[in-house]
Amino acid sequence: MNKFCYICLVLGFLGACNTPDSAKKNFVDVAGIDSSVKPGDNFFRYVNGRWYDTAKIADDQTGVGSYMFLNIPQKQLLQHILDSVSATQLVPGTIEQKVGDFYASGMDTTTINQRGYEPIQPILARVDAISDVSSLAKFSAAELKTGNYSILGFGISPDNKNSSINIAHAYQAGIGLPDRDYYFKADSSALSIQQAYKKYIATLFQLTGSNPAAATQQADVVYGIEKQIASSHKTNIETRDVNANYNKTAVSSISKTQPAIGWETLLVNLDAKTDSIDVAQPAYYDRLNALLKSIPINDWKIYLKAHTLENYATELSTPFVNASFEFTKVLSGQAVQKSRRQIMTENVDGLLGQALGQLYVKRYFNEDAKKRALALVNNLQKAFENRINHLDWMSDSTKQKAKEKLYAITKKIGYPDKWRDYDKVQIERTKYFENILSLYQNDFQYQLAKLNKPVDRTEWGATPSTVTAYYNPYFNEIVFSGRHFAISLF
Repeated sequence: MNKFCYICLVLGFLGACNTPDSAKKNFVDVAGIDSSVKPGDNFFRYVNGRWYDTAKIADDQTGVGSYMFLNIPQKQLLQHILDSVSATQLVPGTIEQKVGDFYASGMDTTTINQRGYEPIQPILARVDAISDVSSLAKFSAAELKTGNYSILGFGISPDNKNSSINIAHAYQAGIGLPDRDYYFKADSSALSIQQAYKKYIATLFQLTGSNPAAATQQADVVYGIEKQIASSHKTNIETRDVNANYNKTAVSSISKTQPAIGWETLLVNLDAKTDSIDVAQPAYYDRLNALLKSIPINDWKIYLKAHTLENYATELSTPFVNASFEFTKVLSGQAVQKSRRQIMTENVDGLLGQALGQLYVKRYFNEDAKKRALALVNNLQKAFENRINHLDWMSDSTKQKAKEKLYAITKKIGYPDKWRDYDKVQIERTKYFENILSLYQNDFQYQLAKLNKPVDRTEWGATPSTVTAYYNPYFNEIVFSGRHFAISLF
């Protein structure tokens, strides 16, 4: 974090130095400073005190700050693009058609409301067809491939002990509250959240046909299973220990110790060809293995229905969306729902980010600013090199290694040189739910294709339209997204 802050300060200084005198503008806002506080006593209060005491969080937001201020007008620009490309019929298969029709399908709340929970009924029917632990595991794997996570936490990312290669990882999962502690705290805030969550689950069951009494019983079953699962979870603090959360093991080995999960079959069902996997939190899967054998299959089916409904509630009709918000606002403090335009803009940016990013770059990107930013990063490297050269405590050989690392930094400025393709995504203007499934499935296959392959260091983790800039030590990269090249930011 210190290195990141130092880089940002240097970049800001270099940017100021490259600004012609006639165009200089003071971008430092001192209005928030509380001069009654001594900087040496509380620097945060000195710099931010007046702002902190007077800042107001908008009713449809969960926080307030500089990046949120910057992202609000940014999302308005994206809305202009989406309003434009969704207004007409476009050539099928093009980026414009997929972005526009996905946005239009999500904005068509009349059709979404008419369909009610019909889109999810085939999934609920597949839950009803589960007859044993084996078919439960098969269902969970199939659903994970379309974004419906329940008892399995699975992903592809670099090996912590060999960052040049991508491997399979399994993480603790299975709970609907943010982390384990929510299930075991007994203060008034925690108890209100627990009750709100049970009420939410019961509401979802009522919306799909259960009477109030049965829905309450079903919610109790779900919460009871989750609490047993949560007891095996590591705390948020415990998950920060990188070494303790790295447990790469042979699939053949955990298949023997956790037979109910059936790892070999599970990975086949996920189309994940690998003989090893990093099980980040083994205690969770030990507990899951035991619970799969001890909890009645009918209770597991109630649990899976609940998690399926929770997972897709915001993609269904208004009663489901409202039920989801009534619960999440207890956690977040957000007073009112965002508008449908805001929600769909975020959904398009999240699920078709690089497609929307291409349209954003065409319309708003400043290529001259990108060149200036690249020059700034190059100058930053030269400044660091000069600093290394003048270190009297570092040997010549160590200096050489340090400079090799310095110039190995990947510079990602503005937008990717190679865009991600969405050729396999099928988007239909009148089928919002199916579009969501297609996008989730495409994303799963995109990630799965990385398994046991070298890490692609040219891949972007942020969309061009996102207001963000950072140094990522895991990939040794400096990233400036496209939005930073707007005239007001750069």
